[in-house]
Formats: sequence, C-alpha cells, structure tokens
Amino acid sequence: MQWAARQHFHHRSALMQTWGVVLLLIACALWVWLGFLLAEDQDMYCHRTMSSMCEVDTDVPKQLTLLGISAPLSVLGAGLLVAGSVRRQTSAHVFEVIEMQKSEERSRQK
Repeated sequence: MQWAARQHFHHRSALMQTWGVVLLLIACALWVWLGFLLAEDQDMYCHRTMSSMCEVDTDVPKQLTLLGISAPLSVLGAGLLVAGSVRRQTSAHVFEVIEMQKSEERSRQK
C-alpha cells in the first residue's frame, strides 16, 4: 500500500512539474514574439496639413495583449515547477526518514 501511494504522489508531482515546464515554454514563446514585435521597424505616417503631423503606427494593443497573457503564464508555470520539485524532494525525504526509522527498529530488535 505504501509503495502505491508513493508512486501516485510521485506521479502527481511529476505532472505538476510537466505542466509548469509547458506553461513556461508557452510564456517564453510569447516573450520571443513580443521581442520581435518590439524590434520591428515602426512605420511613420505623416499627414500633410498646415503643419506636418506625423504618427507612429505601432501594434501596441497586440504587444500589451501578449504581455498580459505571458506574465501570468510565467508566474503560474514557475509556481507549478517549484511546487512539483518541492513535493518530490519532500516525499523522498519523508520516505527516507521512514526507512531509517524502520532500520533502527530492526537493529534494536536484534
């Protein structure tokens, strides 16, 4: 029973880590896309009126949308990755302590 519970716990921790890595990769792709949008040459349009008025045509709404999506994905992905890693390490430590206690009990009984 203990082995099955340990495997189930380990599987759920690995699943958390996997989801964290996937979310971080998606966020990274969005950050790269945002970087390309920021690095593009911005077009300037000038209107000929009494005074020359020029406007810069940018994709600010698209850039803000990418930033707004990628930031929470980064935070959530990092949180899941860290939580999964901590769960795995804590689980391994607890089971190691249990095995040491059992070993001490066996040596006392001899």
